[in-house]
Amino acid sequence: MKDKILKGVVYGIFLVSSVAFSASKVGYVDLQKVFTGYKKAMESEASFKKEVEKEQVKINALQAEIKKMQADYDKKKDVLKPEEKKKKEEAIKEKIQEFTKKWSEVNKKLDNRRKELESKRFQEIKDAIKEYGKKHGYSIILDKRAILYGEDASDLTDEVIKLLNSKK
Repeated sequence: MKDKILKGVVYGIFLVSSVAFSASKVGYVDLQKVFTGYKKAMESEASFKKEVEKEQVKINALQAEIKKMQADYDKKKDVLKPEEKKKKEEAIKEKIQEFTKKWSEVNKKLDNRRKELESKRFQEIKDAIKEYGKKHGYSIILDKRAILYGEDASDLTDEVIKLLNSKK
């Protein structure tokens, strides 16, 4: 008896949800394509690459300094007094620690900056999708990666990109 009631309830839920879903207007977007077609996202990426290059120059300078110190040490280590040898080894070790610390700080800074930029652009994209959906009567707009099949007519990617790029 309980099984029949449970089956009836489940069937009723499926029936109601399928009727409600069939009356809904559903679309999807390819978020990856939106990101690559969105001018502000491309500008943010270019700006971020410049930041990375600037930091890379600093890292490369430290690395070159360590190599120079090591090469100088290797040339002179046989003629240096033990205390001078130890002093140079300590200096190289400190420079390597400085390099490691700087490398870690730069990576953390750049990771945070990338996340900040991506989050900002993603919020703008979500807002545009919501705006487009409300304006055109969509009750659901999904990410293309969550769909196994969708008709091309339901793909709203290009329309969302146009909407985003039309904003200043």
